[in-house]
Amino acid sequence: MVFFWILASIVLFSCIVFIHEFWHFKLARIFKVKVEEFWLGIPPRAKKLFTDKTWTLFSLNWIPLGWFVRLKWEQNHIFFLYDEKEKLLSSEEIEKYIKEKKEVFDKNGNKIKKEEKQKIAWQLKENKDKDNLSNKPYWQQALIILWWVGMNFIFAIIIFSCLFFFWVKPIGINDSIQTNLDIKLIPSFEQALKEWVIIKEDWIVLAPVEKSNAIKAGIKKWDILLAIEDKNVNSFDEVKNILTSFASKEVSFEILRNKKKEILKVNISKDGKIWSYMGENIHPNENFIYKYWFLKSIQYGIKETYNQSLLTLQALGVLVKNISSWEKEQREEALQSVSGPVGIVEIVWQSLNLGFSFFLLLWALISINLWVFNLLPIPALDGGRFLFICINMISEKFSKKKWIPLHIEWFIHILFFVLLIAFSIIITYNDISKLINK
Repeated sequence: MVFFWILASIVLFSCIVFIHEFWHFKLARIFKVKVEEFWLGIPPRAKKLFTDKTWTLFSLNWIPLGWFVRLKWEQNHIFFLYDEKEKLLSSEEIEKYIKEKKEVFDKNGNKIKKEEKQKIAWQLKENKDKDNLSNKPYWQQALIILWWVGMNFIFAIIIFSCLFFFWVKPIGINDSIQTNLDIKLIPSFEQALKEWVIIKEDWIVLAPVEKSNAIKAGIKKWDILLAIEDKNVNSFDEVKNILTSFASKEVSFEILRNKKKEILKVNISKDGKIWSYMGENIHPNENFIYKYWFLKSIQYGIKETYNQSLLTLQALGVLVKNISSWEKEQREEALQSVSGPVGIVEIVWQSLNLGFSFFLLLWALISINLWVFNLLPIPALDGGRFLFICINMISEKFSKKKWIPLHIEWFIHILFFVLLIAFSIIITYNDISKLINK
């Protein structure tokens, strides 16, 4: 069973990432950008499978999570060479120096030999090939980088629409993020009440404290308080006022437990308390489902995908705010709320027990989270790469050259990639800790 649990998680995550990476791959092919490698899993490489007629290598890696595409541009040839005054040269300057047979030096001050210069010149020329992403029009670069956004969005729409067409239940109540968004599958408390996802009835729910007067009288957790001394109670204030008026006395409580009424005698303390928590009499509507005809289900599928995306952005904003908080407890709580692949495996396990519709719903939500997170303007992510495309387009329009040299952009992407990997390790550690401590 554990094997099936892990396999289902891998299939779930890999399918979502495949949609993401396939459309990088497909658009690159359409615009004649060379795809260097298309691989399954996270490196290191386990096996080279085959090379197709366009010289794209298909390979298999050791960690079977996700798919990845490497385009010609992501590993451009970058050289850190200097002139005789120890000035770092740009790629254009290196080409010019080699063409004019000027001397160039490595970081240790050693001259670059003639044979090595010829190799460098050839590699720099390769950077300018027509099948290099960075040499394509900026609109093509943007489409290749971001087209997957639409595909992940459409994938979520299809799943939500199918669920709304056949039938689906909300998976829970959003009680952590304040929002006015109309979300059906994770509604706010107010929306859940409005749509009868949950039902609020009269009376009060009790949860007594250990060794309290309430416990001694026989009151149990989730007992429903109907009346005190034959006076019906429907609000916290009513209960408090009645208890205060009967301080230091024994009164009768009418309790509803397992659909049966009971009368219990309870001693009230001199300060008018029985030492029990009180809650509103709210319970889920077991018969509630969403089910719409075909066109209506598509309409709600689109709306749900859009609103879930906005809710994800709001949640990311709250997460960043809490992680950067000065309060240690708030930071730790924020980190505990984030899940990585290990956490997803546990969620998938739980979803399998809840049914196939919940599993599909989880699929759509992960797809939305993937595209929203990847769209953030952070270097190493697709949104960050799109940001550099925009900067380069603007800089070439106004100054005829790139404001950010290629080697600087490459360094920034690598730096943020390392930071993201470090953050992923922290999240994975937290996921494993939570599993062990259960």
